[in-house]
Amino acid sequence: MIRRLAAFVKSPIARWIVGVTLVMCALLIWRPTFCEFFELKLYDLKFRFRGALPAGQQVAIVAIDDDSLKTVGRWPWSRENMARMLTRLKQAGPRVIALDIIFAEKEQTASYQAIKNLSDGLARRGVSPEILKILEVEKNRADVDRLLAKVLKQGPPTILGFFFRSLGGKTRGVDADKLMGASFLRASTYNVVRLLDTKPSQVPLVGAAGIERNLPEITEAGAGDGYFNMIPDPDGTVRWFPMAVMYGGEFFAPMALVTLSHAAERAPMAITLSRWGVDEVRLGPHTVPVDRYGRMLINYLGPEGSIPTYSASDVMNGTLPPEALKDKIVIVGATAVGIYDLRVTPFSGTFPGVEVQATIMDNLLRGNFIRTPPFGLIFMLLVLVALAVMLGMVLPRFSAAWAFIFTLIIIEAYVGLNYYLFTRQGLQLELFYPLGLIVLVYLGVTMQRFLAEERERERIRKTFESYVAPAVVQEMLKHPEQLRLGGERREITVLFTDIRGFTTMSENLDPEALVKLLHDFLNPMSNIIINQGGTIDKYMGDAIMALFGAPLMQTDHPRLACRAALEMVGSLAALNQTWAEQGRPPLKVGVGVNTGPVAVGNMGSDRLFDYTAIGDNVNLASRLEGLNKYYGTSILISDTTAIALEGGFILRDVDLVRVKGKLQGVRIHELLGEGEPDPELARFLELHHRALALYRDKHFHECQSVFAQALELHPEDATCQRYLTLAQKHHETPPAHDWEAVTIMDGK
Repeated sequence: MIRRLAAFVKSPIARWIVGVTLVMCALLIWRPTFCEFFELKLYDLKFRFRGALPAGQQVAIVAIDDDSLKTVGRWPWSRENMARMLTRLKQAGPRVIALDIIFAEKEQTASYQAIKNLSDGLARRGVSPEILKILEVEKNRADVDRLLAKVLKQGPPTILGFFFRSLGGKTRGVDADKLMGASFLRASTYNVVRLLDTKPSQVPLVGAAGIERNLPEITEAGAGDGYFNMIPDPDGTVRWFPMAVMYGGEFFAPMALVTLSHAAERAPMAITLSRWGVDEVRLGPHTVPVDRYGRMLINYLGPEGSIPTYSASDVMNGTLPPEALKDKIVIVGATAVGIYDLRVTPFSGTFPGVEVQATIMDNLLRGNFIRTPPFGLIFMLLVLVALAVMLGMVLPRFSAAWAFIFTLIIIEAYVGLNYYLFTRQGLQLELFYPLGLIVLVYLGVTMQRFLAEERERERIRKTFESYVAPAVVQEMLKHPEQLRLGGERREITVLFTDIRGFTTMSENLDPEALVKLLHDFLNPMSNIIINQGGTIDKYMGDAIMALFGAPLMQTDHPRLACRAALEMVGSLAALNQTWAEQGRPPLKVGVGVNTGPVAVGNMGSDRLFDYTAIGDNVNLASRLEGLNKYYGTSILISDTTAIALEGGFILRDVDLVRVKGKLQGVRIHELLGEGEPDPELARFLELHHRALALYRDKHFHECQSVFAQALELHPEDATCQRYLTLAQKHHETPPAHDWEAVTIMDGK
């Protein structure tokens, strides 16, 4: 056991698993953008599969929607319209109102400006103080900011929103007390701040470069203030919400937390910090789960409209359902598309920002949080190591199929457990990094197994290629189940080639010279066949039998066989020139090519068998090779091969032959080349075919003159000479009336 374990530890599989585990752990710690992108998208998918959840009944939204813009006018609304809407809203009896709106600039109406100009002009002319006092009263009445502030002071309490500029940066040299005032700080920062063994400047908290607040008189009228900034992830989706922002040495609380603090009768907001970051955020006795940067995962309830939402136009028109907002926490904000306060969330790409704030309030009120495990990074590192150890121990013991099945089971089990913890326990665990480790370990083990098998296949291939053609070896390796007796019926092209007069030549050569001659002939001929995609079935002394279309399927096997035949004849002509310089005798070959269905496969005995082809069409190819010496040709092909070529080759119709073992005549053709014939050859072929047609129609006298014309172009052509002799004979002694232009070959 120990020996096998030691061998495994030293194996390439173990090294791969250790390497993958280290890489995935490094990526988990480093969290590069491309990895986080996949992790975040998988996180979003969990929301999509979970679906919508019911919202609580304590939070409601008053939306400045498209209907409100049609009723009141374009955004931003005047302070008078806002004051009118808030007055009606407060009459509905909510517990607390939060405004996801900022009033950062003073609004001056035309009436206010006219009274101010009149007052200033009269003051310069020395008008009595009584008149100026009356004008001052009227100017104050025309100040819509003062009007809005007056409405805000009325109960129930109203929480104002503000935002930080360049959130995420660091603040330097800012005195918050002088910049913003003590009352604003009391209304917008944490009541209790605990620092554990650290200084505020050392806390890894979200910072800001600036602040955008409401007008001072509006700020003084609000019951509290809180920021409504959101920080999207790199892909633009809002998943986290910062529960604390450090600015000017102070720790500011978000609008959602400030609002709930007032709803709970000013429950204290507390934050505890250490050198590692934020340890804890509390609202009264309740703890808010945050990470070390003070961020809370938002548990979205569903798509837009999951939180009860009412139109601001219904509030202003008095058509709001009775008791709709009674004793509820109401947040006012814009949802109209043209206002552009829209966010990307796991459920939607156009989610209203005000509903994100309402969702955070709902999470805080009901404790419906998404948590990460304590010491989350260490926990996930242990998960990765445990998965790697389990896979490393199990996968190498399984076959390829069972390893794949086991890997799928592990993936499904982890995804299922992850989804269960997310939906039932509100626990967020990473998906991408563990799944990436599982897949990479499986691929590595599979690759190592494949390489080992490939090395074994290569050893077998090199061994068998000493005995059979490489294509046959490849087929054996691809389909080892075919290494048995039997075969299949398939249409292929069979090629036979043989040296003319080899028996006589061998009698005049010593054995060494004969072997050298055969080698010098068979070696280039074999290479030509293999290069054209053929398989050498066997050597029979000076003869070669080759298959095209088996064992490998080839759609153009007739063309490949014919090209091989032409190249063999051409190559032999070049060899003869070289051999002539060496004093060797020249060689002549005959090639026979036939296409048709044959039986191909492993044939022989149980102990010894060979991949070959048998059947009438194999015999016909052999007969065609032997007919070359009768017709004085080099390459003869059958009619089925000629038809399968579908043009592109130069063919001459030679004869109708009834070979031994055949009852029907077979049309045979001489293969002369590929492409288009030159003019002289084209003229010769035209004369030959015209003369042959006359011969077959028993016009023996007429065909003699045409064959004679053909011989003038090619005087040495044996086929034309043969037909000319036969025509003269039949002209002198006419054949019987049932005569057919068929040559009967009784020999082989």
